[in-house]
Amino acid sequence: MLWQRAAHGGKRIIAGKPAVTGQPGGAAMRIPLNAANFVALPHPTLTADGEPRRVRHWLLTTACVIGLAFVTSPTAHAEPAGGPPPSPYPDANLIIRYYDSVRYDDYFTNSAGGVWFSTPLGLNCGIWYRGSFGCTGDIRGAPPGTTNIGWVNGNIVTRYDWLLGVQFPPGRAERDLPPRSYIEYNGTRCATMADSSTFCSRGPYKFFVTPTQTWLSPP
Repeated sequence: MLWQRAAHGGKRIIAGKPAVTGQPGGAAMRIPLNAANFVALPHPTLTADGEPRRVRHWLLTTACVIGLAFVTSPTAHAEPAGGPPPSPYPDANLIIRYYDSVRYDDYFTNSAGGVWFSTPLGLNCGIWYRGSFGCTGDIRGAPPGTTNIGWVNGNIVTRYDWLLGVQFPPGRAERDLPPRSYIEYNGTRCATMADSSTFCSRGPYKFFVTPTQTWLSPP
């Protein structure tokens, strides 16, 4: 299946923990409202321990109000964690920092202008006029008969239609771009990932061909 990331599309991942009410480490305290919680005592008489009965009555009433607050207050809900799904594309910083940069002039050929290289997945890829880029071959996950993918200068999308094949130069690779290496030419970067996938990008235009499926950037 061919995936195309929409600018604001994708699955929404929602995760969150249920809220906890009550005292930390324990359940919420509930005090039932009944006559046993209220003591009708005259005042200002004292209890046996010398405490004014009016004060004790006030303490009992306060405890009941606190218990009612625990029981009737609405349960707080944690806000669900959301956001766009993770990008399927490789981290450009990882490529620049940890992959080997090859000399682009080692990839010139007599077949066409630009640089041309083959990939472990059997693709024939190139970067040519004004940073245009693309590959021909078995585009994993694309509709049957799809043999081209890329972006041509002047287009507003990365494409894989039949017309793209007409716009491709007749370039043929003479050497491969090994795993964990990348090439840059005319402002475009292409890399062969550790798993033999091919990733090419120029600003917002990019594609990622893996052993099982393919992604194209949105407009």
